[in-house]
Amino acid sequence: MKKRRAVTYITIAQSIFLTIKYFVQNRLFSYASACSFDFLFSFIPIAMMIVTILVRILHASPDTVYSIFNKFPELSNYINPEAIINSIQNFKIINSFEVILALFVIWMARRFFASIFTSIQNIFFEQQKNRPIINQILTVVLELIVVFSATLIVFVFISINTISTLPILTNFTLNSFFIKEITSGKLFTYLPNILIFVTITLLYKGSTGTKPNLLLCLSSGFLCTLSFWFFRTILHAFINIGRYNLIYGVLGRVIILFMDIYFFFIFFLFFAQFIFIYQFFDELLIGELYLLPKKEEVNIKSILKRALFIKPDFLLAKDLNVIKIKSGQYIYKKDDNDNSVYYISKGILGISKETNKIFTVLRGDFFGEVDCILEKNRDSDAIAFTDCEIVKINKDTFLFLIQKNPEAAIKALYHIKSYFSKIYGLTE
Repeated sequence: MKKRRAVTYITIAQSIFLTIKYFVQNRLFSYASACSFDFLFSFIPIAMMIVTILVRILHASPDTVYSIFNKFPELSNYINPEAIINSIQNFKIINSFEVILALFVIWMARRFFASIFTSIQNIFFEQQKNRPIINQILTVVLELIVVFSATLIVFVFISINTISTLPILTNFTLNSFFIKEITSGKLFTYLPNILIFVTITLLYKGSTGTKPNLLLCLSSGFLCTLSFWFFRTILHAFINIGRYNLIYGVLGRVIILFMDIYFFFIFFLFFAQFIFIYQFFDELLIGELYLLPKKEEVNIKSILKRALFIKPDFLLAKDLNVIKIKSGQYIYKKDDNDNSVYYISKGILGISKETNKIFTVLRGDFFGEVDCILEKNRDSDAIAFTDCEIVKINKDTFLFLIQKNPEAAIKALYHIKSYFSKIYGLTE
């Protein structure tokens, strides 16, 4: 018999649906705005720290720093390099005011990384351990890594630019082939995407707290970087930047920059949400099955959701969880010590009570959850009316579901209320 595949087009569609659902439910559009705003607050302090390290510690010539801004004129629209370098060179002795100012700059820069960790926590809050101290340390470490990595890249660029002007290298073929590519800035057009990919992958791996495997982080980081590059390429192909500058001046560039940053964080948080869905897909899928609309519900939303989730390929591929029985066979009998919950993927069953009343259970329905929650032996017989395919869900998984999913808990409590109402003759 051919083995079922866990990842089918149905599984992919379910994953995308759950990612979008929880993306909206977790208010990640708002968190993307917060991250974008904090990035703008942090961008200038980080740039100031980079220039300070270059001029004060690495003793880079101000002229060489200016050359960087000449190679990338877009930076000059947001930062005044001359003002920063002059202010750095003017003070010779560090006093208490400069120390306080430096700490303030560092504190402003950390806002960006703190907002990222807050966004990640909002996605993984149910599964992530509370670790505020570790997150604060990671925030500072990431800030230092970004500052020193950018400083190192700029310093290497300046050094190669200086070395390439030496007479001994001017006639080398290597110089024209490799060094000129660097000094012209062409190589640096690819560098931002590489740095984005590496940074995103590290954030996915280290900040989620759920230990996603490296391949998942790499693939999510690559898809995020590719999606952002593709979106930005299309956006800038249609936006007339010159027109924005004519109308809004420098503010026009800031608007476009903010738009780029905002959609970057949309992609970043979307794929972070996807990692969460991937890691806990079993529990989330069972939750959607338990809340599956009834066949009698005929509104468009219910019909589409039922069509999407009624066939759980991912669960059916796990043979240990699937029970196949013939018509007339029992799933369980009265007084059986069975605390599992069952989902009907195919067929029709009957639940027979002492009153000889039979309740019909159809495809897409759950049964057995009351006995599971109350931890009691079965009070009925479950018999197949047709050939059936049933997904068995163990007690711990189902209890985890109703603990973490408020809608599922409400539905389970409704069944328990109905059970006690029948026993004690309650009307409410």
